[in-house]
Amino acid sequence: MKILSTIYKEFLLLVRDPGGMALIFIMPLALVIVMALVQDAPFRDYQEVKLDVLFVDADADSLSAKIRQAFGASPNVNLIVEKDSAAAKKRVQAGEVKAAIVVPPQSSVRLRNKTRQVIANVFANFGLPAQVDSTVLPSTDIKIFFDPAIKANYKQALSGAVEKIIANVQADWMLDELQNQLGEGRPETKKTEINLTDIIHVNTAYASENKYQGVMLNSVQHNVPAWTMFAMFFILYPLAGNFIKEREEGSMLRLRLISGSQFPVIAGKFAFYFLVCLVQFVMMVAVGIFVMPLLGLNRLVLGGDALNIFITACAVAMAATGYGVLIGVYFKTAQQALSFGSVSVVILSAIGGVWVPVYVMPEILQTLSRFSPMSWGLEAFNDLFLRQASIGVILPDVLKLVGFALVTLSASVLIHKSRTVV
Repeated sequence: MKILSTIYKEFLLLVRDPGGMALIFIMPLALVIVMALVQDAPFRDYQEVKLDVLFVDADADSLSAKIRQAFGASPNVNLIVEKDSAAAKKRVQAGEVKAAIVVPPQSSVRLRNKTRQVIANVFANFGLPAQVDSTVLPSTDIKIFFDPAIKANYKQALSGAVEKIIANVQADWMLDELQNQLGEGRPETKKTEINLTDIIHVNTAYASENKYQGVMLNSVQHNVPAWTMFAMFFILYPLAGNFIKEREEGSMLRLRLISGSQFPVIAGKFAFYFLVCLVQFVMMVAVGIFVMPLLGLNRLVLGGDALNIFITACAVAMAATGYGVLIGVYFKTAQQALSFGSVSVVILSAIGGVWVPVYVMPEILQTLSRFSPMSWGLEAFNDLFLRQASIGVILPDVLKLVGFALVTLSASVLIHKSRTVV
C-alpha cells in the first residue's frame, strides 16, 4: 500500500511540473529527432544536398545550353537563371546563393572556331589537305564565383562538373569536325600533338573584392566562431545555478527587501555575465589566431572591421546572457534548469549550423535554423570573417540577437515579479 501511495505521489508531482515533464519526455524526443536529421547529411556524404547556383547565360548558344541542360537534370543543383553577371556576383558575395556560373558572350562561337583550327592543323600535320591557320584565337573563360563560406568539396565538385560538361562538348564538336574534313585516302602520317588547354578555360574565384579574397571556409574559420557562441550560451550553467541557489537559500529575498525591486538583481547579474561572455569571445579568438597554427591548422583570419566584430560579439553575449537569466528565473530547481538549459543549447547549436553548415541540412532544418539565435550569430560572423560585410549587412542579424535578449530579459522580469522568492 505504501508503495502504491509513493507511486501515486510521484505521479502527481510530475503531472504538476510542466518543466519536469518537458525535460523527461519532450526534450529527449526533440534531441533525437534533430540529431538524426543533422547527422543524416554527413552520413550520406552530402550526396543528396541540393545547392542553389546562379546561371548567367550571356552566350545564348549551344555551349551554354549544354551546361544548363546538364545541371538542370542534376539532383544536387538548383539552377537559377540570372541575367546580369555583376548582380550574380553580388548575390553570391552576400551569401544568398553558394555559387554563380557565368558563360561569356560568343563562348560557343569561339569554341567552334578553336575546334576547327585544331582539327585543320592536325590534318595539315598528317599531310592531308587542310588550310593551316596560325591565327591566335581568343580562348573562352567560363567563370564560377563561389561564396567564401562554401565547403571546399562542393567547390571542387561544381567546378569539376563544369569542366566535364565542357570536355564532352569539345569532344562532340571535334568528332563532328573530323567527319566533315576526313577524306578517304591518307598518306603516311607523322606524330603530332593536340593541345586542348587553350581552347576554353574554367576560372574559379571567391566573390570577394578585397585583400581577404583568399579567405575561405575551413575548420578554423567555422569552428572558432561557432563553438565560441556555444560556450557563451553555456553561461547559463553558473548563471542559472547561482540564481536558483540564492533563491533557495533566501539571499534573493534579502536582496529584494533591500532594493525594493527585482530589476536591479537581474540587471546586475546580466551585466556581470555579459562581460564574462565577452572575455570568452576574446580568449577563443586568441586561440584561433595564435594557437591553431601551432597545431598545424589554419590561422583564424578576422576579415571584417574590428568594430563590427565587437558589435556582433556584444549582441551574441546579450542573447546568451538573457537566455541564461530566463532559464534561472523560470525553473524552480537547479536540476531542471541545468538539464533543460544544456539540452536546449545543444538543439539550438545543431539547427543553428554550429556542427554542420545550415545549407547542407534537410530543408525542414534550414527553415528551423532561421529561429535559432546561434544561426543569426554564426551568419553574422561568416559575413564578417569570410565576406567582409559592412554593418548594413550584419545589422538584421544583430538586431535579431538584441531583440532576443530584450524579450528574454523582459520575460524574466515579469516571471520573477509574479512569483514569490521562496
